[in-house]
Amino acid sequence: MIQLLLVDDEPMLLKSMVENDWESIGVAYVFQAASGLEAVEVLKKTPIDIVVTDIRMPGMNGLQLCKHIQDHFPRTKCILLSGYGEFEYARQAIMYGTVNYLLKPIKDEELMEEVSRVKTLFQEEWEHVGSLERARQTLHIHLPLLRSNLLNNLLTVGAMSSSSLAERMKEYQLPFEPGMDCSFLLVRMDGGFGESVGGDDLLYEYAVHNIACEILEPAYNVWYCKDAFGYLCFLLQDKGMGRSLVPRDDKGLEKLAYELQLKVSAFLKGQVSVLISDEGLFPDELALHYRKSLNEFRKVPRSDREIMIMSGKPRVQSRSLQSLYSPPSVQQLLEAGRWGDVHNKLREVFEEMNAKKMDTEENMMEVIYTLMNAFLYIAHLQGKTLMEVTGLETDVSSDPRSFNRADQVMEWAVGVLESMESGSIREFKDGKNQLISKIHRFIETHIAQDVSLQTIADHVTLHPVYLSTMYKQEMKENISDFIMRYRMEKAAVMLSSTDIKIYELASQMGFQNPPYFSKLFKNYYGVTPQEYRDRYITQS
Repeated sequence: MIQLLLVDDEPMLLKSMVENDWESIGVAYVFQAASGLEAVEVLKKTPIDIVVTDIRMPGMNGLQLCKHIQDHFPRTKCILLSGYGEFEYARQAIMYGTVNYLLKPIKDEELMEEVSRVKTLFQEEWEHVGSLERARQTLHIHLPLLRSNLLNNLLTVGAMSSSSLAERMKEYQLPFEPGMDCSFLLVRMDGGFGESVGGDDLLYEYAVHNIACEILEPAYNVWYCKDAFGYLCFLLQDKGMGRSLVPRDDKGLEKLAYELQLKVSAFLKGQVSVLISDEGLFPDELALHYRKSLNEFRKVPRSDREIMIMSGKPRVQSRSLQSLYSPPSVQQLLEAGRWGDVHNKLREVFEEMNAKKMDTEENMMEVIYTLMNAFLYIAHLQGKTLMEVTGLETDVSSDPRSFNRADQVMEWAVGVLESMESGSIREFKDGKNQLISKIHRFIETHIAQDVSLQTIADHVTLHPVYLSTMYKQEMKENISDFIMRYRMEKAAVMLSSTDIKIYELASQMGFQNPPYFSKLFKNYYGVTPQEYRDRYITQS
């Protein structure tokens, strides 16, 4: 239904126009204004479809009102009324986008007839906006995004009825044949690109996409998307429609992938790594081969650049980071309020990650989840959420997909840690917790020597009985339990990550009798030290 605004500074004429039977021609609401400025206020508050206005008005005249409407409400239609028939008024009215110029006096029937005509014109314009043709134009504009979303859906969700998929592919003009072989190129943006920052990333991704399509499209139908992990995915199907993909020799996909790396390096000054997947039937095996390819790529260190990977030649995932699990753990250090030691441990973790090239996405996920568990534990220990502990304005995002490099993980971890340290978690820094931190440091430093209750009490200048009682109240375990747990966990890490002899390990853990150490270790883990080491090697 149409909304109409009538504007005239002559009250009797305005009242006469308002009282017409507007509903009979499909006008739902009629608004009125006695001046151009009053009409502007109505337009600010109410969506108006048609304005009928006199030209001669004090303040803002009708022509000025039409100019304002053209500038601020371009879809609103204007009809001008005037007692003057000069050509100049009509010329300006047309220039300001009016749809008609009527001379006063005008009969009610003529005015309603003209409003009805303009109403039809207005409705036709809006019908065109919502027309199928406009929808097709819009579809064409958004076609790349629609195609990308559909491919991402097939990669992650997988299941989709054949009829629905066929309908979508026809609508999106995708020439992929069901039941025929297809393959993937997964492309990882490794770096370079003029060391671009921020907003330039999308431009470089688009440039890589264009280069890849230029290289691949002569031989393959190409369907592109960017997945949730930041990889550029190119689904390929041979244009022969019946032949399998070109064999992977020097004339096949490896050559094209290598050409892509060369062109990106030459023209964009960047590096990309490329994975070539196994072949699989489209669309049934699409999700499976994507997951296999993604799994292989996640084993490749981010510090390795311009790598060529064949999905059929699986890699071995690097082991866990020793420094991440070596006691005391991040959780234990946080619980004791040992902020400096937590920073040192984080530094050790990332130094090991860099030194051993263990910056794969799997390793980064391992670090993020381990740290996030520790952060959450400490926050919940205080009866708070992590956001409350770190400050509501702090970004505590823990989605590993948002981190592509080890330095990003380090920046995130240090940021959360510093927010915790400067926030409400400072309550850890009372006298008792400083004392417990001192006790733990002494035990960790002297674990190979005498760490009896009396030795610890002498170190902190407290009576052994008071020390034992206070520690149990604060930590909910005996000092001897902490010492045993620390020794066993430390021994387990060393057994799984070093070639140290068991008798040497026993000595380093403060046991002069290796068989006794082995007995305690078996009581703790259910297997002997040698069995623990053998099992770990077998699993690896």
